[in-house]
Amino acid sequence: MQRIRIALGHDDIFREKLLIAIKEYKITLNTLNKVTEIDINWLSDYINGNKELLDLPREKQFLLLNLITFLSEGIQTISEDERIKGVIDLLIQIFGLELETISLYAGLEKQDIEDFMNDTTSIDFEKKYKLATASMMLHYLFKK
Repeated sequence: MQRIRIALGHDDIFREKLLIAIKEYKITLNTLNKVTEIDINWLSDYINGNKELLDLPREKQFLLLNLITFLSEGIQTISEDERIKGVIDLLIQIFGLELETISLYAGLEKQDIEDFMNDTTSIDFEKKYKLATASMMLHYLFKK
């Protein structure tokens, strides 16, 4: 068990990161529960030092660690354009959409999306907005 604890890092570091997500970004325990399906009482006990990450099943440990890291610092390290590119990549790789399909929903030319994927500065903000809203909505619909 000690070897796993070293690999995961110290719980205090992750508690601190979780508190950053809660205090600075207003993420609630209810939200964390809905995303992770980890009991709210367990999350509260973890924050208060009464539970350890190792008390969770392994898949929940990794889910919570990744989520904590992303919510406390990760999202700020990825530009808005790169986030949208990531969503588009998921739509293509996971759901098998073609750029043409995305372009039709966004009201753009396929070439606009190809250009954006190669150089995010190649299209104007109006096109980026259309692309972002269409991509996010498609992702939302397909993820459900």
